[in-house]
Amino acid sequence: MRTLLLPSTAILLFLVAFMAGSEVSRVAVEDPTASIVAASGLGKLGAVLGDLLWLQLDQYHHMWMYNGNDWTTDRDYLQQLWLITRLNPGFAAAYLSGGNHLAINLGAPEAGVNLLRRGIRNCPGNDLLIWEYAVVLWRTDYLGPRATQEAVWDYMDLMRSRRGNVEEPWNYTNCHLLLSTTFKECTSRRSYDVFARRYDSRSEFIRDARRVNLW
Repeated sequence: MRTLLLPSTAILLFLVAFMAGSEVSRVAVEDPTASIVAASGLGKLGAVLGDLLWLQLDQYHHMWMYNGNDWTTDRDYLQQLWLITRLNPGFAAAYLSGGNHLAINLGAPEAGVNLLRRGIRNCPGNDLLIWEYAVVLWRTDYLGPRATQEAVWDYMDLMRSRRGNVEEPWNYTNCHLLLSTTFKECTSRRSYDVFARRYDSRSEFIRDARRVNLW
């Protein structure tokens, strides 16, 4: 199923934003203060347009699945996803969806990892993006075990700084499982086996503590 994703209203709004952007460039030469005000308005317009395109993309996703197609093979929506991240750079869900899809489903780890990195830069402190970045590195082994470990530690540091107040607190257990797995994969140093067993024990302790409501 190949469908034109961009609706006519979205195209119209995009043209309006583009024309407004040209006007901002002209006014900036004459009045820098006016350009700041106008740019602020364009940012809001971009966010609204990005939201509309995301809702339309979600509908497309469901229709694609309803027609019996395999979503993991779809490439048609990537252009619209890219446009959403440009119109609304702070839209974390677009980076999450695109990064995972590119790296894992479509076998393009470099593109997926780069998209997730851009999302982390544009959405600082978003724990879902930081976690997804670690998972994608682990599943693709794109940059090796050490890169996965560093990404997991970054997530754990963020979680500790927020005292567990994150979207998916259960991933703290998963962090230890990922670290255990990556250390097991590193056979170059004998001491890594000790680290693997240590993280295994920590994940088991956390699971047991949660089972009896002590965590």
